Amino acid sequence: MERVVNEEKRKKFVEFAGKRVNNVLHDIQILEPMARSNSYDFTRKDVEDMFNAMQETLNEAKEEFNKKFDEKARAEKKVFSFSDETPVEEVSEVSNDLDMNVEQNDNNDVVSFE
Repeated sequence: MERVVNEEKRKKFVEFAGKRVNNVLHDIQILEPMARSNSYDFTRKDVEDMFNAMQETLNEAKEEFNKKFDEKARAEKKVFSFSDETPVEEVSEVSNDLDMNVEQNDNNDVVSFE
């Protein structure tokens, strides 16, 4: 089930995130001419360290955004079923007003939900 997006909050996100991403892209793009310039000297390790730091920060930021979706998945309620090796199913909403019938059968209680 797709989550409902608050349009006002999304509009604000698109505006501010767009500006910030463009600033980041610009800052990355102005690094590139340094690679072609005779004004600078650097080692392969310098380049690896620089790009590893940027990649690590990018991964951490992405992880923070993905937490919102992971938390939603954990919040989904689970429903138990004895049906043929079917695992516990995840559902987005469970009704609290289920009718429960209990029958006695050879000293085993049988519970059915309708």
